[in-house]
Amino acid sequence: MAPPRAKGRSRKAAGLQLPFWILLLIAAALVGAVMLRRLAPGFLMPWPRPPVPPPAPIAKAKPEQPSLHPSSYPPQPKGPETPPANGTAHVPAPLGGPPAICIVIDDVGYRLDLVEKAADELPKSVTFAIIPFLPESVTSAEYLHAHGFPVILHAPMEPENANHWRGTAGMILCGMKPSEVERILAMDLTGVPHAEGVNNHMGSLATSDPDLMLAVMEFLKGRGLYFLDSRTSAQTVAYDIARAQGVKAAYRSVFLDDRDDEDAIMKQLDSLVARSKKEGVMVAIGHLRPKTIKVLAERLPYYREKGVTMLPLREVVR
Repeated sequence: MAPPRAKGRSRKAAGLQLPFWILLLIAAALVGAVMLRRLAPGFLMPWPRPPVPPPAPIAKAKPEQPSLHPSSYPPQPKGPETPPANGTAHVPAPLGGPPAICIVIDDVGYRLDLVEKAADELPKSVTFAIIPFLPESVTSAEYLHAHGFPVILHAPMEPENANHWRGTAGMILCGMKPSEVERILAMDLTGVPHAEGVNNHMGSLATSDPDLMLAVMEFLKGRGLYFLDSRTSAQTVAYDIARAQGVKAAYRSVFLDDRDDEDAIMKQLDSLVARSKKEGVMVAIGHLRPKTIKVLAERLPYYREKGVTMLPLREVVR
């Protein structure tokens, strides 16, 4: 029979056999202490930052394709362009005369349904400016003339911003010779029957060109047509040159619908009437849009009852 093991010795040997995970903790603590001693005082190890995702690729905008005949009615106008700081902005003298207002509706030729609605609801003093060579240009001119409304050519002219060009046909461009200006205007008039005058469609660059405007006015004088300066630029010289050449002319004082909002249109119309009481005849330009037609149809009868005189453009030019 084997002698029994000494209990004291076995306990001592067992006490020296530490679990493996405790040994790992001790080793890690020793390594950490050594690292801390090597670091400068006050230095803290930064937390690792999460990786920054790469920026999403920027989608390249597709270039806008010029469209002579948009599928819907045209984009909203942005109103008169802000002149440069060193520009020579010129505001002509008031048209004068007794208080009166004149409403011109631009950009006709895209939708015949709105022409029919306007002719049914607006007074005969409203003048309609028709862009040539659009799907409903000729039909609109014939319809309006048959219903007793004045019609003028809304002649496309070169803008400062080439993106507004949109491939418009019959465009008057800077640098054209007088013979070319005459040819294009004559062609444009064939697209708008019964036109008794002309105003510029766009034209912020063209109407600032004295030589070009001189050629335009010489043509209009020869045809016995009047001119309305839409004043799409503060640098326009069109009205002054028209007067100097003996062409009957007027200029736009108010844009009714820079914002396609009924309240905003109403305020612009009210401003037009208020200014006419101080400055005489005032010309406002709106556009062939449902909200513009609606406001005019509701508000113009109210002003007529208040004694406000409403004139067609042919009676305003001088």
